[in-house]
Formats: sequence, structure tokens, C-alpha cells
Amino acid sequence: MKPIFIQEVHLNQEVTNILIENQHIAGIGSHLPMPADAIKIVGRQMAAFPTVANMHTHAAMTLLKGLGSDQTLQQWLNESIWPAEKNLDDEAVYWGTKLACLEMIKCGTTLFNDMYFRLPSSAKAVAEMGLRSVLGFNVFGDGDELTDESFLRLREEVEGEGPLVQLSIAPHSVYTVSEKGLRHCAEMSQKYGTLYHIHMCETETEVRECQQQYGCRPYSLLQRLGVLEMTEGRFVGAHSLFLDPEEIALMGSRHVTVVHNPASNLKLGSGSQFLYTELCKAGVNVTLGTDGSASSNNLDMIEAARLMSYLQKGVRQDPTVLPAAELLSVATANGFSALGIDAGKIEVGKLADLMLVDLDNIAFVPDNDTLSGLFYAAHADAVDTVICNGRILMQHHHVDGEEEIVAQARQHARKLRPLP
Repeated sequence: MKPIFIQEVHLNQEVTNILIENQHIAGIGSHLPMPADAIKIVGRQMAAFPTVANMHTHAAMTLLKGLGSDQTLQQWLNESIWPAEKNLDDEAVYWGTKLACLEMIKCGTTLFNDMYFRLPSSAKAVAEMGLRSVLGFNVFGDGDELTDESFLRLREEVEGEGPLVQLSIAPHSVYTVSEKGLRHCAEMSQKYGTLYHIHMCETETEVRECQQQYGCRPYSLLQRLGVLEMTEGRFVGAHSLFLDPEEIALMGSRHVTVVHNPASNLKLGSGSQFLYTELCKAGVNVTLGTDGSASSNNLDMIEAARLMSYLQKGVRQDPTVLPAAELLSVATANGFSALGIDAGKIEVGKLADLMLVDLDNIAFVPDNDTLSGLFYAAHADAVDTVICNGRILMQHHHVDGEEEIVAQARQHARKLRPLP
């Protein structure tokens, strides 16, 4: 792989050069020489930022975008999504995942933490698109489908696609997985050192029904089952919207990572009072996601970051909460760190995952504060170039093969729509 030399780019309010070699950021400096064999990117009127980590997705659900709009979560799942998903096949998941990867690249995302079905098809799509992903072995009920044999076979298929794709264990939720299943997933996660990725405390109904069935709240249930202990440092709780102080303290003590999905939470009417400040003070690692685009309707992490910050400021009636620099860490470094990937910052020695935004884009004019412009004014169309693991995935807004991806995804989506 040839070195990449980004010339005269804006980084942290200064104009500098960035050299990428062997998948890493090898040098940063205004007097940095360009290797003779390097691919040159003219960075003038561009600003460099770390790419973002979308920490909770259902990638192939891009094909279900728009189904069941304006329904409650349970109605949406039972009447719109699950019936359509019965029509999924390997080809649909492959092209749906490719469409998701295309959209994520366009939005400056190079890492996503996924939970879905037919993972070999997803893994193939991710590897071909050049992104990083952790794909979740989705589990329901007692988890009988998750055995040593099935896990190892699937891991070989998924991770055999290349070094950027990993397998995790992903029980769906406390309301679709039994106590036996939740604990079994944790035991397997501990045994194989994988991430444990689960929907948690997404709605008040979920929390209330957990209390009625088990006599405690969801995180307390997982503590009682030994799940949090077995998965300490590897636990990712998507949503985690409805929490009490005891749960938050427990989550901090077990080094839990949570994923805020503001667009999905708002569209499904789940809630808006994500306890960001309280979670951070307790030592919980807070990250950001979009959820699947069937519920969020897009995978735009720039929009998700803006929503998160605005919600925190508005709900708390405090404009100083979650400033842009902190928001950048939530959207980038916190997610990469949670998945054990040494990226999320533009520093020498880090893996070369970065994006260039176009400062001539109207969102950055007059560019009084570039970071503020990224999160409070810009949209995905400001992202000009995306690099993942030292490879250029998009330049001047173009991704190789995007026309075929759009055509194929549209064709496969038609097959999933329930007949009227």
C-alpha cells in the first residue's frame, strides 16, 4: 500500500501536512517531506478530523428504511419490521450492508458496531467496502443456537474476510432473551473475549415489565445474573435511556459502555432525557450511534452528534453542557476505545482513520470555529475524503461502485415489502 501525503491541511486550527504509512499516521508537521512514491492529496481549504464510530447499528436494515413510520416501538417491530425481515436472504443482507457502508463512508464513519442476521454476507460486504466493523451474533430466547461449534464456525467465516471485521455476541434484549440466555451469552463472551452488545433500557415499558417479571431493573438483573462481572470492560448497552442512580453507579463500577441513539429515540418516541452528565461522572464510557436506519432513517453521525448536544443543552437548559470538543471525543475516540481499536485521534502512531471536510462548503463559511461548524452547521455533504486503515475509501465525494450498490439495494428492498 502506497504512503498517503496530505498537503497543507487544516488540523487543530493550524495548516500542516500529514503522512500516512503502513496503515498508521507516520508524521504530522508543516515541514514534513513528501515521499517520492506517495499518493498526494491537496488539503488546501480542507480540515482533517478523526472519523467517527457508529456504536449501534443494524446495517442491512437500510433496505427497510421508511417502513412503519410513526408507530410505537413494539408496533413497529411486530407489524412492520419483523414480518419484512422474514423475507431476508443472503443477497439482500449483502446489498443492504453495502448500502449502509456506502452511506456511512459518505458521513465520515469508518467503524460500526452491528447487530443483525446472516453475518457472513454482512462480513463480505464490509470487507469489500474497506470499513471496520464488529458484527454481533444475534441471540434470542435461551440462546440454544449459540454453541462453541456454531460460534467458532461463524467466527472463522466472519473474521476470515479480513483483519477489519470482528465477531461479537449480541443478545437482543432482556425482554426477548431469557435469564438462561443472557447468562449463557455472557459465559461465551468471557470464554472467547468478545464484546457483549445488547439493547438496554430503551423504553419505560421495557423497564417496567422487567421490574414486574424479575423484581428489578434491567441493569440490576444483569448484575444478579453475573453478566456485568463476566463482561466487564466488554459490555455495550445500546440506548440506556431510563436509568436510576443505583444503576448508573453499578454501570460505572463495571466499566460499561453505553450508546446514545438520539435520532432513533426521538423518532420512536422513546424519550429524550439521556443522562449524559451523570453517566460520565460515574465513569461510564459514553458513545454515539444512529441505530438502524429503519428507525433513525439515516446513518448520519454528524446529525446524530448535533442532536445529542442540542438535546443535552435543551433538556438541562444549560448551553455549556457537552461542548463541541467533548462531543468530538464521544463520537470518535470513545467508540474506537470501547472496541479496542487504536484510532479516533489524529496523532502520530495512531491507525490512519481520518476524514477531510471541505471548508468551502457553505456550512463552514465564514469558518469562525471549524469544530463548531462540523457539529452545529455541517451535514454529510461537507465530507470530501475518507481514509480507513491507510486506504482512501472516498475522495471528492465519490466511492467506487456506488452506482451499482444503489441499484442493487433498490431491487432487493422491493422484495421485502409486505404485500398490501
